[in-house]
Amino acid sequence: MFRTLIVLAGALLAFATPAAAQQRAPLDWFLGYDQFRGATLSPDGRHLAVIRRDDVGDVLLIVDLETRRPTPIQRARADQSLEISQVTFASNTRVAFRLVQRNRVVANTRTIHRSRGSVDDGFETNTRIYASNLDGTNLVQLYDPSALSPYLDAGVVSDLPNDDDHILILVPTAGGAELRKVNINTGAAQTVENGTLFTFGYEVDVNGTPVLRQDSVQNGRGYTWSRRAPGQRGWTEIARFSGAAAANSGPDFQPIGAATQPGQVFVLARRDGNDTSGLYIYDSATGQYTETIQTNPNFDVTDAELDTANNVLQAACWWAYRWTCEAKDAAFGERWTSINNALGDQVNVRLIDRSDDGNRWLIYTNGPQDLGTYYMYNHQTRSLNAIISQRNNVNRALLPTQHVLEYTTSDGQRQWGYLWLPPGVTMEAARNLPTVVVPHGGPEGRDTWGSDPFAQSFSSQGYAVFQPNFRGGGGFGRAFVVAGHGQWGQRMQADVADAARHLITAGITDPNRICINGWSYGGYVAFTASFMNADIFKCSVAGAGVADLRAMLRWVRSGNRNDVQGGGGGGGAQSTSYQYWTDAIGDPNRDDAGLDAVSAAQNANRVGMPLLMIHGDEDITVPIDQSILMQRAMERAGKPTRLITLHDIDHYASPNNGEAWRTVLTEALGFFNEHIGPGVPPGGGT
Repeated sequence: MFRTLIVLAGALLAFATPAAAQQRAPLDWFLGYDQFRGATLSPDGRHLAVIRRDDVGDVLLIVDLETRRPTPIQRARADQSLEISQVTFASNTRVAFRLVQRNRVVANTRTIHRSRGSVDDGFETNTRIYASNLDGTNLVQLYDPSALSPYLDAGVVSDLPNDDDHILILVPTAGGAELRKVNINTGAAQTVENGTLFTFGYEVDVNGTPVLRQDSVQNGRGYTWSRRAPGQRGWTEIARFSGAAAANSGPDFQPIGAATQPGQVFVLARRDGNDTSGLYIYDSATGQYTETIQTNPNFDVTDAELDTANNVLQAACWWAYRWTCEAKDAAFGERWTSINNALGDQVNVRLIDRSDDGNRWLIYTNGPQDLGTYYMYNHQTRSLNAIISQRNNVNRALLPTQHVLEYTTSDGQRQWGYLWLPPGVTMEAARNLPTVVVPHGGPEGRDTWGSDPFAQSFSSQGYAVFQPNFRGGGGFGRAFVVAGHGQWGQRMQADVADAARHLITAGITDPNRICINGWSYGGYVAFTASFMNADIFKCSVAGAGVADLRAMLRWVRSGNRNDVQGGGGGGGAQSTSYQYWTDAIGDPNRDDAGLDAVSAAQNANRVGMPLLMIHGDEDITVPIDQSILMQRAMERAGKPTRLITLHDIDHYASPNNGEAWRTVLTEALGFFNEHIGPGVPPGGGT
């Protein structure tokens, strides 16, 4: 039996406490940095490392779990664009961490760039890696890029569970990239493996030997995986992905950790003609999948719970309606079931870390009424204790609830989505509510249980919110993704419209008070709804959306695009990025009229509702020119509209641009309140 203990230790270990009574939740609850993040456990289970965010920036805290005393050991100042990330216990007495600095990239000034993951729409990060004692003394720098270039990124590949003195890090060098084994006590390093100018990832086996390597190809528009058996020299390419292949919609090949035997790793892959991705053991010596661990005909398997200290696979995991893990180890399964039963079915439950003896587990939960909580499970005492709330002083009574709602599309397919209801509104009482439909981006993304800034903020202010699961989205197999190809403004749009009609028919939504809001691909849906679905929606907010498909394709063809789907650099009719987008959207050489028919900027004279546009001027995923095209088209058509420009903001929501996202949410809520809303001031709270 579990006992739940609320632990307090000054400002650190505080569980959520009720806020003062207020009408609506403040938007601050859904914006910016969590107060605590990135928690991890020492191998002996005695100490916890966690990053605390305050007004100055990040503080790395080490918490003695027996005395409940937090010790701040490092500081990263926000005014210097510094953050702390990837904290790991290298041993029971030493902790390693990355100090990351975000820099604006000036065109044609980069001299070296290795890390595929470091580009952030006009910004890049450079990284320093350090190790220190648990009290902050004996601080040793393990990597410093300053001698090469300000635009370099590095990361920890493995903390080498069986070696208390070393970790493996991947670092760029003047001649390529190196995998280094670094002594965490002295900083002394030895080169384990030399990569190329384009190497940005390795996977190691149980002995810490690199057996898989990841390289960028085609000027960043794609990447490869190569294998090598332990003891061999040359690498053999085994998988190549270009453009958006495998992006968002489930991995075709992705290693996730060492298996029990030398040369073997656990991988996520879509193989043997399967529509969905599964979990397998892969042998780097033979290039063969030696064991099938988990497949699911309905969902892509996307993760696993691995006991790295003992090289035991404990569970395979995927996003169903909620985060779901199927146990592969009997002892783990018994504990996991008990923990999930104790925490309930309204939260996602994840195992973040464990002590080497398996006695202490660090658990993380989040859900519609849980903005992130860390728990400590002690198997010896059978206790499950809440120790850290990521956002303190949150009154759960002011948070919305989330429900799975099924509906049937106009072509007869059963679909579903997430319905968010305002605080205090039950499913039984959900009648004639003002409603905002929020289609996801990607389009090869998907919505998940318990976390969405639009859904949580809008519903907390008195709106029902529906997130439809439309064709073209990822996580449900490749066929579901391909069903959206060439269907922008057609079947994909119809799936969203059918969801809105179902809400009205079911009596949940007031037909006179329903709007649509989307970002990225969701912004395209909102743009298109403004002229195509004027019989349903009463207003539209299009954020960072595509308004003219032919203009977007021309821009992609020119090689300006720099996200995972378009790559970056290059361009031309034969480029992989352009080929992807002509598959996904349509070929303008064959179907100009068809693309124009589903482009809002070509149909501004048909717009039948108030339209608000929001776009970042540093967006190089969907350029702000798309919203400017729509603004000009509306002006020519004599239709009122408004474009809000977010200055120095890229395409993606991230904690560091929280103030810009405050503008996004506040302006959208003000717009809804004006046209359909309950009259609550945007931002909420009194």
